[in-house]
Parts: sequence; C-alpha cells; structure tokens
Amino acid sequence: METPYNSAANPDSHSTASRLPQRNRNRDIEGEFQHLLAVMEQYAFRHGEGIAGEQQFYIYDYPPERQLEVEEHLPRLIKALQTMQPQQPDDYAPSVCRVDLYDVVLGILRKRGILEKVLKAEPRYHTVISSNSSQDKFLSMLDSILGADTKQLPEAVRQAGDNADILFITGVGAVYPYVRAHTLLNTLQGLVDGKPVVLFYPGTFQTSATVGSTLTLFGCLQSDNYYRAMRIRYLDVPGETPNQAR
Repeated sequence: METPYNSAANPDSHSTASRLPQRNRNRDIEGEFQHLLAVMEQYAFRHGEGIAGEQQFYIYDYPPERQLEVEEHLPRLIKALQTMQPQQPDDYAPSVCRVDLYDVVLGILRKRGILEKVLKAEPRYHTVISSNSSQDKFLSMLDSILGADTKQLPEAVRQAGDNADILFITGVGAVYPYVRAHTLLNTLQGLVDGKPVVLFYPGTFQTSATVGSTLTLFGCLQSDNYYRAMRIRYLDVPGETPNQAR
C-alpha cells in the first residue's frame, strides 16, 4: 500500500523541525505516523488481541513544538485507515472518529445554554490565573461544570465515538487545566470499551520502576500518574525493524 506520508507533500516540515531544540528535533514525526498506520492496520491491534484483557487505551506522546506537524498528519492517518486494504478475509477498513476535547467542551456549554454566560464571567472571575482551582475562581467554575466529579465530558466523548472502530482524542493542551488527561482516561475506563482509544498527547508519557507511569503536559508541567495506557509508538509490527521509527 502506498503510504500517504510523503515528505514531498510537506516541504516545510523538515525546515520547521530544524529550528526546534535538539531533543525534539530528532523526533521523526512523519516516520512515527507511518509506524502508527502500520500498528493500527493490524487486526490484532484493532480487536484487542495479545493485551491480556486490558483496556485498549494508548497514548501517542509528542513534543508540543511539533503540534502543527501532528495536526497535518492526523487527517492523512485517518484517511489511510479508512481506505486500507484488509490483509485477511474477515477483516475490514475501520471507521475512525477524532474527538477534539476543546470542541466537546464548547458543545457541552452550548447545549446547557451557558457558553455566553461563561465567556462574560471570565473577566470578573479571572482575577487570579492559576492551575489551582482553589485560587482561580474561573477555573473553579469550569471545574464544577466539566471537572472529574461530572460525567458530561466522558459521556460526550463516548457518544461521539460510539459507532467508530477506533477513537482518537485530541485537544488535550487546549482544555488544560480544567480537563486533565489522566482524569479523563480514568473516567473513560469501562465507559468506552471494545475499541482502541488513542490519546494524542503534547508532552511526555514515561514509565519507570521508581515512579511508575507519568504524564507531563508540554514536557514541563507537574506530572500526573496514569498506569493503564500503553505507549503506541513503542508497539512492534511484524516485519518492521523494532523501534525503527521511534
């Protein structure tokens, strides 16, 4: 199958990468998306085989400075998956749903008829800007509407991806700090089942023997512990050189 990730179609990608810090410049986003496609084309991946009954939750972490490249490759990845040629008789091209959390949040506020009220309240409530809801009154208000104790956001995500075979979640950075990735993934456990859920995360997802698995948004904010997702860019594909694109 001809790959949709052709660098000739994106002449600016390499020049953009050359201006980034060295640690992120070495990440081959185009190659990583080729690998993501190879992983997701696998029947075993899409049907939860070989993961010992664990939830099919995956995280693709990437340097936040490479956001524009990721945004460019996402629709190509979706198109490639939905038009793929199945490799076995009982397989089929999957449907893919991309859920942008920022759009979901706006949809919830509109549905409740409070979007304009929230926007008008921000100048009054945002006298202190903080990621701590006890200090930031505007954040506290958003927490009460969209936070961990409410079911509106995870239910909206579930409904959006209900008929899809693969669910992509994006927009994590745009909804921080009133929506946090680890909290959302925890609330989606058992709510979204029977399909791979892939969170595109602008930051780092690391695993160590001492601290377990941690999510660090933008590679610099305070880490959050999350244990159940798998790092999708480290999954191997039959016939592919291990770690060749990672």
